[in-house]
Amino acid sequence: MSLARAAIRTLTRWGSPVVECVFPCTCWATGTPIARADLGLSPDTRLAIARAIAWPYCTRCGSTTGPFTTHGAANPCPRCATRNLGVAHLARAGTFDPPLSILVKKLKFERHPEVAAVLAPFIYQAITLQQRAVDVLIPVPLHWRRKLARGYNQSEELARAVARLSHWPMHNVLRRIKRTPEQSHTQSRLQRIDNLRGAFACRPTTALAGKHVWLIDDVCTTGATLHAAAMAFRRLPKAHRPASINAGVACVTDWTPVPQEGAPER
Repeated sequence: MSLARAAIRTLTRWGSPVVECVFPCTCWATGTPIARADLGLSPDTRLAIARAIAWPYCTRCGSTTGPFTTHGAANPCPRCATRNLGVAHLARAGTFDPPLSILVKKLKFERHPEVAAVLAPFIYQAITLQQRAVDVLIPVPLHWRRKLARGYNQSEELARAVARLSHWPMHNVLRRIKRTPEQSHTQSRLQRIDNLRGAFACRPTTALAGKHVWLIDDVCTTGATLHAAAMAFRRLPKAHRPASINAGVACVTDWTPVPQEGAPER
């Protein structure tokens, strides 16, 4: 069914009104029929994502906060102690719940790279809402074997789509030099950190020197991937290091427990 829907979308993209009448477009998240002008999402789905973007969250670790609190680098939330992302700021479209989780799964696991263009405007909006400097976008890379098996890197598709919207440059300067187990198959934060230790490398380049870089990824779970990627930039010679390392993601998971008062740090 998904292959048929992908074929229909490819044909309708070329503007065939006959195909669109016989095979109406459907929402990527709900499967309900939509107009071509809806660009892949039903109005209700767009409203749900808009509400997710508007919900307050900590811009340091990405965790959801209360409606009347503001947290960030200068004012960390209680979850920051257990969720070190290694970046100065994080922008997110929402949490890993429907409809965002459905869209991410279609992009990442169901071989629908075209969903990146649907998600990109929400990542772009999340970044611009923070009103911070953006000089360059850098997708979180896949190991070449995994990219070959999947056919594309979902983070690169997202970064490219955001770059088209924003006119921010995108550079593929980050490399995944170590093949690791799928992070989605590992639940422990410590295991994820061990999996990714030394997994990324960045070639020295003056293109990043003194720039505000934004890593682009689909999901932030424990933050281990973003942290490992950020460390690759910090290992660069001082003259080549960015001024700041930030991240923009489609969604985050909110399962990290809040540390209890008086509990020992781990």
